[in-house]
Amino acid sequence: MDEIDESLPSMNADVEAEIKEMMGLFDVPAFARRGQELDETVRRLHDRCRRARGDRLDMVRLRLRQWARAVSGPDAWSTEFSTPIEPLWPLAEADPPQWAVSPAPIRQRRAIARDLIAAVLRFNLRWSQFLDHWNLEPANRVIDHYNRYYLIEKECVMGSARLAARFFRPVSRLTREQLLRDHPLLPVPEVLDRSSRFG
Repeated sequence: MDEIDESLPSMNADVEAEIKEMMGLFDVPAFARRGQELDETVRRLHDRCRRARGDRLDMVRLRLRQWARAVSGPDAWSTEFSTPIEPLWPLAEADPPQWAVSPAPIRQRRAIARDLIAAVLRFNLRWSQFLDHWNLEPANRVIDHYNRYYLIEKECVMGSARLAARFFRPVSRLTREQLLRDHPLLPVPEVLDRSSRFG
């Protein structure tokens, strides 16, 4: 009985080693893991951008709600602004406006217009500063490694450089300008009476 007990750990170790070896045979190839890592890195970066941008848009959204509650419809922008402000709602990811039944007094609308412009300018400044200080180098390193090694690793698996190169496109390094295209600044509305902006 003692002899059987002593042989059990050795058998378990052998079986475990064989299982690990078999699992290794079905592991995802290196080039596929590299592609997954790139996709995950870029996805996380854009998710972080969306969250950070959204956090900085709260005051713009508040001012847009105030504007909608002070005017009776979408065309009311022309009473205070020389440029349309409709693009601000989707760009700020704001809820659709709930227009007022009757417009607020002109003095109140002008104050809200000034506050909206100030909120947009503040957002643009804060968003620019965030992007200026964001270190894109770790993500760009993943992109560089993908561009450099993906084809080599795929060719090792497929045994053909021509087949490995099919559908491959190098990925551009991330830049501040690219992030601004995907997660833009807001257009700054202009008031009709510029003196009221400072009054």
